[in-house]
Amino acid sequence: MLELGGSDPFVVMPSANLEETAAVAVTARVQNAGQSCIASKRFIVHEKIAARFEELFVARMGALRVGDPTSEDTQMGPLSSEQLLRDIDEQVKKSVELGARLLLGGKRLPGKGAFYAPTVLAEPPRGSPARDEEVFGPVAMLFRFRTLDEAIAIANETRFGLGAAAFTNDPAEQERLCDELETGQVFINGMVKSDPRLPFGGVKSSGFGRELSAFGIREFTNVKTVWVGKTSAQARGAIADQLE
Repeated sequence: MLELGGSDPFVVMPSANLEETAAVAVTARVQNAGQSCIASKRFIVHEKIAARFEELFVARMGALRVGDPTSEDTQMGPLSSEQLLRDIDEQVKKSVELGARLLLGGKRLPGKGAFYAPTVLAEPPRGSPARDEEVFGPVAMLFRFRTLDEAIAIANETRFGLGAAAFTNDPAEQERLCDELETGQVFINGMVKSDPRLPFGGVKSSGFGRELSAFGIREFTNVKTVWVGKTSAQARGAIADQLE
C-alpha cells in the first residue's frame, strides 16, 4: 500500500444541518493542526447556503484556542517545523496575490513555536497553490457551486483522490456523490476518518492499494496459484470407469 497525501473535498448541500456541519467541518480541517492526509481541505458549498455556512465556519475557526498541545484547553497545536510554516505561509500569500479572498488568518502567530493562525480562503483561482496543491496545515478553502454536477466537478478537478466527505439528507444526492467522487473513500454526513474496520487508501495521485480491514491484510499476502491436471494413467482410468 502506498499513500501519497490528499486534498480532500467536503461537499455541503442545502438539506444539511448547517450548524452541525460547520462544527464538523472545523474539526475535519484542523485535526492535528491540519497536518493530516485525510483532513478536509476544500469546502464546496451550495450557493443557497454558502453565506451562512461561511459565517458559521469562519466564526468557529476564529474562535479556536491555539497553544501548547499538552494543555487540555488547547484546540489546535503548532506545525511540525519552521519549514512547513514557511511553506504554508508562501502558499497562502501566493494564492491571495492570484485572487483568493482572505477571510481569516493568513499569518504566523506571535511567540515561540511554529504556530500558524487558523486561515480561511475563499475561491482560490485555478493555478494558485491553495487550489492545485495540498496545503498541509490549518488553511481551509471555500468554494461555491450552483448544481451538483458543478460540485462534483470541483471536487474531482484535483490530482489527489484520497477521501471525500459530503453532507446531504437527499438519498439521490448521496448515491451520486458516492458513485462519482473520485476518491478511495467517501463519508456521507461525517468526516473522513481512519478506522481499522474499513479499508483505507486512495486513487489518482493519492497512491494505490489498501490498508486496514480484510482488504488491508490481503495486501500483505502473496497468492500462489496451483493447477493440477490429470496424468495419462488417470485419464485412462476415468474412461474405464465411464465404460463400466
